[in-house]
Amino acid sequence: MILPDLKTPLLWALGLGLVAALATAGIERTRAAGARADLASEKADRAKENTARAMAALVDLQRVVALVANHAKTQQENVNAFETRLKTLDDRRRTVAAERDRLRKQYNDFAARDRDQAAADPAACQRVADRSAVLAAMAARSRELLEGGRLVVEGRDNEVRLLLGTVKNDRALLAPP
Repeated sequence: MILPDLKTPLLWALGLGLVAALATAGIERTRAAGARADLASEKADRAKENTARAMAALVDLQRVVALVANHAKTQQENVNAFETRLKTLDDRRRTVAAERDRLRKQYNDFAARDRDQAAADPAACQRVADRSAVLAAMAARSRELLEGGRLVVEGRDNEVRLLLGTVKNDRALLAPP
């Protein structure tokens, strides 16, 4: 009886095992290379998305900066107009005060002259002089109150214009794009 040669099938089995192991290693390397390529592609896509988001944020920031700069400019214009109107009103207040003082002096002079002329008939003329002085004081006070009221109303109108301008400017800043 001849004994079969066991070395040959064993070598074949070892060779097949080695080929299978090499094939498996090659497949795994290919899978790993594919996974690395997918990961690199995913990283590149994320980098593009991050860049796009950063650019959108930059554009939005530039828009907001422009809006804030325009808001500040308009606000300054409103304040400057308000201050100009306040100065005008203050100048008018001084003019009104000077006019008031002039009228008061004029009425007092008239009353004094009336009193001097009434010296001939003291009883009757004194009543006229007293009434003249009272009327002069009332007229001066009335004019003073009227002018003061006008200035108060114009001052309030000026404040309302400033506040309306501020609100309009703030609404423009906060309006959606």
